Amino acid sequence: MTKIASSIGEAGSPSRKGGEDVTGYGEIVIAAILWSLAGIFAKQIQGMSAESITFYRVLFALVIFFIFILISGNLRIIELKDKKIYLLLFGILQAGTMLTFFISLLKGSVSIAVLLLYTAPVYIAILSPWLLKEKSTKKGIVALVLSILGILFIVDPGKLDLAPIGILAGIASGIIYAFQIMISKYTSSTYSGYAQAFWSFPVAIIILLPAGTAPFNVVIDNLGYLILLAIFPTIMAVSLYFNGLKKVNAHSASIVGLIEPLSAIILSVLILHEQISILEIIGGALILAGVSLVIRDEPLYS
Repeated sequence: MTKIASSIGEAGSPSRKGGEDVTGYGEIVIAAILWSLAGIFAKQIQGMSAESITFYRVLFALVIFFIFILISGNLRIIELKDKKIYLLLFGILQAGTMLTFFISLLKGSVSIAVLLLYTAPVYIAILSPWLLKEKSTKKGIVALVLSILGILFIVDPGKLDLAPIGILAGIASGIIYAFQIMISKYTSSTYSGYAQAFWSFPVAIIILLPAGTAPFNVVIDNLGYLILLAIFPTIMAVSLYFNGLKKVNAHSASIVGLIEPLSAIILSVLILHEQISILEIIGGALILAGVSLVIRDEPLYS
């Protein structure tokens, strides 16, 4: 971690002026919206464990992504360079984040899974000043508080049932996700988000292979949703998010990414015809307020 901190320190904090940062935030917002589809697709899959859903998600993602890169003749974007050990670590963390999130989703509830996954910004806010040498900002702290309050309103933690495995998996997903973001920040000076996404897939496949396979007929029955899960909230979301992370600091990116649960609620209303409550509307407004603070051009450094 010392090596990571020194490297980021040498690279300096990302500039918050000019079009590059706007592009980075745009990529992160789109990624968050795409990620919000994961829960919707996963809830439609029948007869598969969290391990199997995650395994086939990354397996199909690897195959589809490689075919696309091969057809486009752009193999250089996934060329291996230095920092291979950190790329491997990123893949392990990616598998851990996906797996623990789906365990939390299936063993607990969507509310538990979303709430606990998005504790990641809290861990990043605590750790990034030491590990990434990034400055905390007063606006960033306010944005973090507003966003976390928004998440609490959206998922209504007062309704959480007692599901120990789901809760423990959710806590783990938030911690793993925080470290994944920070590792990505280090490797982003060498690898694009597309390369990070691509190489995370075979690592995850190897890790999940012993427990991830499912009967052929079960896979066929769920094939459509598994492919959708592989393309939108996996290939596209992971690539866009970690590509955007190159252009903004890790703390700010994690807060902007909190738009995902807001998107999940909107999509669940439009696609699943679920009802939206006043608390969810208030939570969404708080998240948008936090996001607007993060993307302001003139931060106030503490």
